[in-house]
Amino acid sequence: MLAWSFAARTVDEVGALLRALGRHRYLRHAEHAIHWSVDEALSFLPFFAERAAAFRSLRQELDLASRDPLLWRPADVETIIAALAAFWTPGAEAARAAERLEQAFREAELEIAIHAPFRSDPEEPPHPELLWLEWELFPIDELDHERHAGALRALELAQEEVDVSAPVYQEATLLSFPELARGAPHGVLPEDFLVWSDGAYSYADYVFRGAAKAARLVDPPLGIHDLEDR
Repeated sequence: MLAWSFAARTVDEVGALLRALGRHRYLRHAEHAIHWSVDEALSFLPFFAERAAAFRSLRQELDLASRDPLLWRPADVETIIAALAAFWTPGAEAARAAERLEQAFREAELEIAIHAPFRSDPEEPPHPELLWLEWELFPIDELDHERHAGALRALELAQEEVDVSAPVYQEATLLSFPELARGAPHGVLPEDFLVWSDGAYSYADYVFRGAAKAARLVDPPLGIHDLEDR
């Protein structure tokens, strides 16, 4: 996978980007989920109290420190954004959320990662990832010549050798304990928000540029080809 950086450093900008990535015409499916520890940490907020309560009825049957998929519960994009806002909006609620998240980790005997926010080792990502943000795009051979003309034109101009039948998978930057609890101490991320993509570069780049425009970000995203041209 390759990463694109987006000019999104506040929760409002990241939220706008996530909404745009979930509603463009190239999207086949989006999957988002929240780790139980985040729901528990935010259960003092009405928005998350019901989610946390629903999980408590299951927790006796699960190893809370494991990688069991049942420890992550599906969430729509607005719930994801609400969770990010709770941690990344400076104030007493953010401090309380971070403290309660640490408490949930310690009670479950989960290791608290110590890397600087957004600086984890991609070869050895920390466990658990707290928010899943994943998208699947249509394969190139399923694109409609009229509805998807923009991306098809970008692919034609790039003349890449690609597997036209392969679906394209995208995912947001890893969001673990440091990213949520310490990622925006003054309401601003330390660096641009990353989204990763596999598949044809020109296809992903076209989609990402459209999403950034729809989100009204101040600059288009930067991929590896943009950096090489500098």
